[in-house]
Amino acid sequence: MALQIYTPSYLANTVYHRHSLFPKPKISIKSKKPTVDADPTPDPTSSSKKAVVPGQGFGSLPSPSSGSNKKKPKGKRERASIIRRSPVEKPAFLTKEEEAKAEEQRKNESAFLLAWLGLGGIILVQGIVLAASGFLPEEWDKFFVKYLYPSFTPTVILFLAGTIAYGVLKYLENEKLKDQK
Repeated sequence: MALQIYTPSYLANTVYHRHSLFPKPKISIKSKKPTVDADPTPDPTSSSKKAVVPGQGFGSLPSPSSGSNKKKPKGKRERASIIRRSPVEKPAFLTKEEEAKAEEQRKNESAFLLAWLGLGGIILVQGIVLAASGFLPEEWDKFFVKYLYPSFTPTVILFLAGTIAYGVLKYLENEKLKDQK
């Protein structure tokens, strides 16, 4: 494939004074390989292809009720039939006691996740403070090394252990629900 840019010859010798500062060159792209048409012209002798009626659109089949001689005004189409479905309802197999238990479990789980989010925030703040302690005054640095540094590693280990335990618990609950079905 080659890209050729043609510039008018009068631009090479004279100054071009039109409405724009730079003229728009003519660009043409030529391919050395012959192109193959994706849709070859249909052979009129072949009977395997269906005859295409102009103006029908993609995938439209002429309806038997409408005559082929009858043309519809442009932009006027028949509306497709609308199928209304009943709304999805909650399953009624949960009793009031089971619903209360599920609600309590949801609240406990939300509180646990909120506490874990807080612990993650504390770990983030501890890490930033420990990283920046070298740039802080000497008294602050000694304080952080004495109190914050020893508690950082156990806090991270607690966070990781709790996260792993929560993940395993949720996995086992999901497996138990699959076994019940």
